Amino acid sequence: AAGAQLQPGMATAEGTARLLRRAVERGALHPLNVRGLPLASRGPASAPVAGQQPSQLSVAAVGFGAYRVGGGDKEPSHLAALRSALRVGVNLIDTSSHYSAGEKGSGSSHGASERLVGQAIAEAIAAGDVDRDGLVVCTKLGHAELGKPAPPGAVPIRPEGQGANQDVWHSIHPEFVDAEVRSSRERLGTPPDFVLLHNPEYFLSAQMQQRVPIGEAWDEMYERLGQSFEALEALCDEGVISSGYGVSGNFLSCMFSTTGRGNLYESLALDRLVDVAAGAAARRGKEGGHRFRIAQLPLNAVEAGAVLGRGGAVPEAAEGDCVLGARLGLGIVTNRPLNALPLPGVSTGDWGRQGATHWQLRDKTPMGAVESLLKRVLLEALQAEGGVLEGDASKIPLQHLALKLSLSSPGVSSTLCGMRAEAYVEDAAAVLKQAPFSAVQVEKAMSMVRTAAEELGCEKRGLW
Repeated sequence: AAGAQLQPGMATAEGTARLLRRAVERGALHPLNVRGLPLASRGPASAPVAGQQPSQLSVAAVGFGAYRVGGGDKEPSHLAALRSALRVGVNLIDTSSHYSAGEKGSGSSHGASERLVGQAIAEAIAAGDVDRDGLVVCTKLGHAELGKPAPPGAVPIRPEGQGANQDVWHSIHPEFVDAEVRSSRERLGTPPDFVLLHNPEYFLSAQMQQRVPIGEAWDEMYERLGQSFEALEALCDEGVISSGYGVSGNFLSCMFSTTGRGNLYESLALDRLVDVAAGAAARRGKEGGHRFRIAQLPLNAVEAGAVLGRGGAVPEAAEGDCVLGARLGLGIVTNRPLNALPLPGVSTGDWGRQGATHWQLRDKTPMGAVESLLKRVLLEALQAEGGVLEGDASKIPLQHLALKLSLSSPGVSSTLCGMRAEAYVEDAAAVLKQAPFSAVQVEKAMSMVRTAAEELGCEKRGLW
């Protein structure tokens, strides 16, 4: 089992740089697709200092998203895909305690992805494919194991009207945080480099259903986050977490909340999170120092608020969180580059915990009308005003355009791509060999997608 014996080591600036330098030398990785994540010191916690280049971990611009891997009868193919991704230079792996491809509630579901990631890391190291100091291992917590009693501070996470099940719980209580991180370390077989709180805004969803005024709900949310951050700081001090922590959520510039609504009440403010982290570190006697290092958020050609902002809907979100996070000294990791939530008025289908409906931003037969239009808009936008595309534009798959658009966005350290099959690894490998789009191309493409959506009747109120 992956957790039987802990794999020694941790990601280091030297080890990650060495791994990616070799990938560049053999032509697997374009030099501009080598990015950085801020690295906390091993001693007293240190906050990024304005104007000073912090020590960084090097990460490839595409990371392995382990959302639907582990558990079930396809584990061997998942394992092979992750091993292949490591060989082509992908060195950031993102998982979560509740990720799995197995049957929900099967008993082996909770932690299945982490166990598979741990197995893949151990095998890759044993085979000489990688060294542990070249890999950045991230996991997340918040979702309680199905069928178990509610943990301290838990809230139910099923939205109203969707068959609410009181056995589905979410918590960021310090006791739960401490226990989950230790369990994750055992399942991974190595100390995680970063641990993120996974959608802590579920607490806000519960408050909204109880009609708590937004100011009161937010104050309580950040009070709880402060306590969670103290627990994470303590785990970093102990070495259970190697480098730092963060939050994976739907921040203020993200159009949709974690429950699929227009994002306001349930959103998180990135700058306030940094202040909360500083307060948590100060309470532990570390004035001005904290290990809050990563913000993870959705970003794709359709859900582009993290780049373009959404000041028309939320004045405080006029600036995208990708730019804000970079200015705050955080590493920005994005997810869902190839799966967009449908825009109201453009496509039918409600997004929720059951029967999820996404626009899949990839070539398929037959192509959907929305996806076909989106591809034409992207190709036009990316070639406008002298923009250049590599190769024959007519033969570029939509998934390559969409993935490259997300990883090229200003301020982005890495874009997570679900690569549970070899074909998906091949897509990522093809994009990593190419130079990213320019910032001008990214903004033009995302803006033109918005314009096209409005022309198709998108009900943009509350979105941007």
